[in-house]
Amino acid sequence: MARNAWTLLFKLRNNIALEGDVALAERELRTLLGQAVQPVNEDYFKAWESSRKILPKDIELCRTGTVGYLCEAEFVDWARLFWRLSFCEQIFGVVPNTAFAWESLRRLPSDFVRVRSSESEIFFMVIPFSALAEWSDVVARKASSPREAQATLDLLCKVLVHEHPFNLPSSIRAVLAAKQTTGHLFHGLHVYKAKFFPRMARAFLNMCGGTTVLDPFAGSGTALIEASVMGIPSIGIDIDPLSVAIARAKADLLAHPQEYLERIGEVQEQLEWLAKGQGSLFAIAETSDYYGVTPTFLRRRIPEPILREVETDVAHILRALRGQPSCGPLHIALSDALSRKFKFRFLGLGYGRFSLNILPRRVRAMYLDNLRYMANAVGVWQWLRQRTGVCPAPIQAIHGDARRLPLEANSIDCVVTSPPYLPASSGRENYLKSKAYAMTALGLVAPDAIDTLEAEQIGSIQRAEQVDDLPADAIEVIQWMQSDPTRSVKAAATASYFVDIRESLREIQRVLKPGGKCAYVVARRHVFYRYKSREVVRIVESADITAQLAQQVGLNTLELIHVELQKQNTVARPRSLDSYYETIVLLEKR
Repeated sequence: MARNAWTLLFKLRNNIALEGDVALAERELRTLLGQAVQPVNEDYFKAWESSRKILPKDIELCRTGTVGYLCEAEFVDWARLFWRLSFCEQIFGVVPNTAFAWESLRRLPSDFVRVRSSESEIFFMVIPFSALAEWSDVVARKASSPREAQATLDLLCKVLVHEHPFNLPSSIRAVLAAKQTTGHLFHGLHVYKAKFFPRMARAFLNMCGGTTVLDPFAGSGTALIEASVMGIPSIGIDIDPLSVAIARAKADLLAHPQEYLERIGEVQEQLEWLAKGQGSLFAIAETSDYYGVTPTFLRRRIPEPILREVETDVAHILRALRGQPSCGPLHIALSDALSRKFKFRFLGLGYGRFSLNILPRRVRAMYLDNLRYMANAVGVWQWLRQRTGVCPAPIQAIHGDARRLPLEANSIDCVVTSPPYLPASSGRENYLKSKAYAMTALGLVAPDAIDTLEAEQIGSIQRAEQVDDLPADAIEVIQWMQSDPTRSVKAAATASYFVDIRESLREIQRVLKPGGKCAYVVARRHVFYRYKSREVVRIVESADITAQLAQQVGLNTLELIHVELQKQNTVARPRSLDSYYETIVLLEKR
């Protein structure tokens, strides 16, 4: 080993199930380290354990094949690795015993570093920030209070970082083995269809670099939050007012956790008083001001007794929220409860038809559960802030249009975003209606104005565009749809979608600095089926079309990176056992 060489062994997260994520992890490591890394299997970790470079408890691995990566580096930017790694849960290493090595390791938060040494070498283990953050949400969901959540995190660090005990407690083992870890850092504040996976957003931020990031299709703010804890100022823009409200609520919780912990207690107390009839007569009578917020199109589909029950719960909650910041985190908790109460499934035929499933649980009960979870999530975020010293970078969440960005030319370093998917095969042109009740309850839109707002969305069924100057592949898809009796109703919406996507790419090209990069995440392809037989009738290579649209507006396509996603709903579409891929269209401004 060279005098200052660091030998590093990166252990992948145990809940990585797909090889595409493993490949993305390798790409991220190469970017952060500035050099190649070597994949290793379980036997390599056992060899390190046998030589006492790591402890026996550190080699509990839940996947076969590649479980980690190895490299030897002359220089290690520890701050960059600690704050930016996405897919690794532990870093093990060996370095010559020098004053420089000790000083480098002391710069890391001491609670997450284990160090022991011999006369000639230092052996160490580091837990990156993202692993701690993901584990913290698992803890928050299981805990009965913020204090219990923080105590569990203390125990988690104790058994992982300290040399003893070798046997992990069952409670800690359950946290480390959790499969779903995407709700951390308030990502789980609100249910959101087709949102960014936090690890993917973080990986793209690492790949694109830059000191300011833009997400022009911000959605619920996943990329913004990840950028913030990585120390990157971010700007998010979305045409959907509820999406903007969710993103702002997450940013508020990051910035003011103690304030909202106190506000949660106030609202819980108000609701208890109203439920028992112990509030003032004025306060109880005032709940009548909050009735009638159900969207017009939805009132006809909800049975009258359920409608009365839901509107009563919503009125009581809104009364309890009086005096709280408008559309803040406590309002978003109500939006989430309503979004879970009413489950929409749009049929994708272009006529706005949908099935509606109404959960039996009351909105009030779901809302109180959300408050308890939010309090725990605030508690673990406070723990992370105290133990790691994380200082979130500023977030701007703006209600605007990706086709007309309110930004100056050449002002953005990088873009990380995922636009709405092709509506022609998904029913997305009616997606906004699934969030209508939440938006009307929060006062973001009038109950009878949903259709007007829907018409402004990308790929709306209510719009039509000229297609003469679109790429040939896009025109061919539209013409095929026009000739198909089943799909002709959606041909104009698909044309509008392609035009809208091109306009968003044109705006990205305008606001990016020369040499700036953009990770534009789309579905790799869309498949059309016969509705009865589920036979495949056409496959649209949508990622290729996106790259062609980018070329038209002056963006260079550097690479198409295909990443397989793990499906959470195996009955959501025909041929549900097929593999499903997203594609990162990696672009650069000329």
